[in-house]
Amino acid sequence: MSRPPALPGGGLGALAAHLSAAVAAHRRQTVQLDELYRAAVGFDRSLATSVAARGELLDALTELERAGIVTLPRGAAHYDRRSSPPLPRWIRRTPAARPAAPPDTGRVWPSALQAAARIARRPEEVAVLEAVAGFLRDGGAERISVPLRERSLELFGDEKRLDALLSSRLFASGALTLSLLRCHPVPMPFAAQWVPGVDSAEVELLVAENHHTYASLLEATRAHSAAGGPARWVGYGGGQQFCSAVASVPLLQPAPTRIRYFGDLDRRGLEIPVAAAVTATVAGLPTVEPAILLYTALLAHGRRASAAVVPAHSAAAVSSWLGPLASAAARLLTDGQRLAQEAVGLERLLAHPEWL
Repeated sequence: MSRPPALPGGGLGALAAHLSAAVAAHRRQTVQLDELYRAAVGFDRSLATSVAARGELLDALTELERAGIVTLPRGAAHYDRRSSPPLPRWIRRTPAARPAAPPDTGRVWPSALQAAARIARRPEEVAVLEAVAGFLRDGGAERISVPLRERSLELFGDEKRLDALLSSRLFASGALTLSLLRCHPVPMPFAAQWVPGVDSAEVELLVAENHHTYASLLEATRAHSAAGGPARWVGYGGGQQFCSAVASVPLLQPAPTRIRYFGDLDRRGLEIPVAAAVTATVAGLPTVEPAILLYTALLAHGRRASAAVVPAHSAAAVSSWLGPLASAAARLLTDGQRLAQEAVGLERLLAHPEWL
């Protein structure tokens, strides 16, 4: 995966822009790999478990080097080669001349921007304040809150500009806030359909990792509900996307009071709901639980396939989410095997509605 070079004028991708701000704010000129990784995950939580995370991080660092913002080390000894692609163990911030402070024009800022005005010393920062001041002058404070990228396009003519600005010192200091701009971040949505049925005390959301299993679960749930089964949401997690997309659950109405998840029995398939459970907890949502009966069926009927051997401590950690099935799942991982969830297919689901 290769990203285009930095755009003229300092245009950077969203991840590169975030890392640029983190490097600029770092207390030392040299920034270690673990610190860069934490900054990247802080920007996009899905990178914590994504198999493509190393490639995305390397692309962003290469973009920063092309833009003259950082210098990457030379020589294989300075690269972490435990996985592919190799990543620099450290990067060095490129020294830059202190930009001249803009001349004091006697500009009087609105009271809501005075704290930000004391920070803004670069021309681009002053330009941001000018845009926000115009928004407030035109009654922006009284407008409804809209998705972040809608407001970003309105203010700056660039729907992604606010994404990058959130890591700048104007926002990191609290001098500017999304609340002031009357906008809010929007989690990545995921597909979900409501299946009417018998009302129950709780509103359940059943999520499948893969889209073929989602289609089968949806059809089987409809058949089950038509025969007197409960109403529920059936959702498609979109694989890795569910780690962050779970935060969009409040958009569903009626709001789910229980979230159950069913995915592949392999390392990645278990890392996804574990990460999603963290996101859900932080967002104050119901915890992400395993669909125990479906996983039990997968262990009984799944076709074992070869996979990378997972060390025992890692297998135990990622499998603990499965509760009573944790030991069986951990053995599967340490034996270098996996089970695809498609083994619990439509025919079996229709024959065993009790699994739902």
